[in-house]
Amino acid sequence: MCYDVATQLRSQIKDARHQGASEDEISFLEKKLLQLEQHGGADEKFEHYFTSGFSHHKIPVITAEKPDELQLFNWGLIPFWVKDKTTALKLSNQTLNARGETIFEKPSFRAAAKNKRCLVVLSGYFEHYWADPKGKRKIPYYIELKNKLPMYLSGLWEEWVDKETGEVFNTVSIVTTEANKSLAKVHNRNPNDPRMLNVIPNKIKHDWLTEIQTESDKEFVMSLIKPFPAEELIIYPVGQLRGKNGLGDVPEAQQKAEYPNLELPF
Repeated sequence: MCYDVATQLRSQIKDARHQGASEDEISFLEKKLLQLEQHGGADEKFEHYFTSGFSHHKIPVITAEKPDELQLFNWGLIPFWVKDKTTALKLSNQTLNARGETIFEKPSFRAAAKNKRCLVVLSGYFEHYWADPKGKRKIPYYIELKNKLPMYLSGLWEEWVDKETGEVFNTVSIVTTEANKSLAKVHNRNPNDPRMLNVIPNKIKHDWLTEIQTESDKEFVMSLIKPFPAEELIIYPVGQLRGKNGLGDVPEAQQKAEYPNLELPF
């Protein structure tokens, strides 16, 4: 699904203020970034113009346990029951995303879905359009909010302990849902099952952290997994990101690119 994201929160906040976004929302994030710096977490590189999930870099999250803090968790969830590092690495490559419809059923996700939901905070994310049926030519698209505020996405997290070293890893997976009509044109590798990351509207973001005690609580949480309105997003093609000639983690990764010889959806 989505394996590439951006976490340029500081510059994103500046852009959002310039666009006239809610000052309350901007202050909410600025306070969390300041707390992160004060606790030393900002010493780790977590701001990226582009990062691949397979690098398992740390991405910003907000948990129910520490709702006033921005924490950094490794992308790629490792369930608590995994016994060894080899299995942990293999599984973390398969858990970058969690299909929203089945998070309470899949063994890798069901414990986290019930007790360890979080908000993943991103500047935006990348999705690849297949320009040919076999995906030999893929065109990356960047997706961000129109108001330029960072996105809050549904996440699941786990604490995993390496039994050999005693080291503790906090890991996270990003929940996906059915794509809206616009992103269905971009995420076209399987036309019968287009997907997108599950974006939570800013005003109700903390609803995703609701404690589940009853079946009604579970149903309420599940009701938050749904396509985000296309009219509230900006979606555009960017330059090649990966491979020998890929742009990589640079500002140009988020700049609009032209592909005059290809017929693209946008």
